[in-house]
Amino acid sequence: MTVALKGNLDDFGIAEIFQLIGHQRKTGMLEIASHSGAKRVAFDAGGLIYAVPVGAGEHAGLGDFLVRCGFVEQSVIEEKMIESRVSARSLPDLLIADGLVEAEDIDAVTDLMTREVLFELMGMSGGSFEFLAGPVPQDYSPEKLMVAEQILMDGMRMQDEWQTFSNQLPGEGDVVEILVSVDDYCDRLEDGGQGGSDQVRRVSDFVNGKNSVREIIDLSRLGTFTAGRILADLRRAGLIDGVSPGLRTARKRGRGRVVRVLGFAKLALAAGLPLILLGSVTVGLFVQGLDARDWRGRSIVYRPLEEARAQFARQRLHNLLETRRHGTGLWPHGLDFVSQGVWGEQEGLTLESASAYYYMRRGDGIVLLAPRR
Repeated sequence: MTVALKGNLDDFGIAEIFQLIGHQRKTGMLEIASHSGAKRVAFDAGGLIYAVPVGAGEHAGLGDFLVRCGFVEQSVIEEKMIESRVSARSLPDLLIADGLVEAEDIDAVTDLMTREVLFELMGMSGGSFEFLAGPVPQDYSPEKLMVAEQILMDGMRMQDEWQTFSNQLPGEGDVVEILVSVDDYCDRLEDGGQGGSDQVRRVSDFVNGKNSVREIIDLSRLGTFTAGRILADLRRAGLIDGVSPGLRTARKRGRGRVVRVLGFAKLALAAGLPLILLGSVTVGLFVQGLDARDWRGRSIVYRPLEEARAQFARQRLHNLLETRRHGTGLWPHGLDFVSQGVWGEQEGLTLESASAYYYMRRGDGIVLLAPRR
């Protein structure tokens, strides 16, 4: 007998649903409906098998991701979807049998699709859900299934981090272009031991002034979170920027000003005013130097490693001040105590070499006893 669980996401959040399914080791299909479309998440004994967007056919979501990631054309997916309905063979089987997509690529895209759906679900508000318990056909071993608790931890962490850089991203439909080569930026990442230069180069390869932000993310096959963070970092460093209609309009206005200045220069030359001509040319060169692309290309380079070190130093000093205050009961009058130790020359409430205060039960209560010296 199958047991249905359904409700409203305003009253029962995604995190609670995943925890319930994981703790009770449920097997079945969770369907979630929201303004962004329907999603389906499959579970086996509390472990997550996959997550997909609900489409017109069984593997419509997978087909859409294969197209977005650049593995096949949309026309191929449409043709194979029709063949799948007629032959009762699955879309992945047909694509693999015809040599259009490798089995490893199908698995990789399925994993990417699952991560993308889960990332969207973790940040979703509103909608409804229904869980229908029952067997779910799947070929994964139990150890390869994702644990609900780990999914929640990763999802919440990613959503928190997303808020720190998403404001640097243009809209998903906006086109971006490279202003300055990313080679030096990647070299600094490697020199600083941060890594990730391969992913940065993979993302930048698709920044060509034609692809939108969404297309760059999909073609990189790194996922919205990882690729989005790289794009935000590159934009903050002044290496890329959006090619918006407003920017193109500004450039046209800039060129118009140059033309007007040059026109005035010609008039001045005809009137025999060489000094005015010289001044006009100077102004023209200055205005031309304000071209949006050139100006943005000379922006201050963001150095993440140096900034992190400076932030760490500030935090360390703050911690030392707090420790001194709580240890001695007084704020320091200067920074000399940093070289003298946390306590400085004044004895703290307890010596560094002394034992800690400790508690002891006495009668019906607990008393705080001084440390043994």
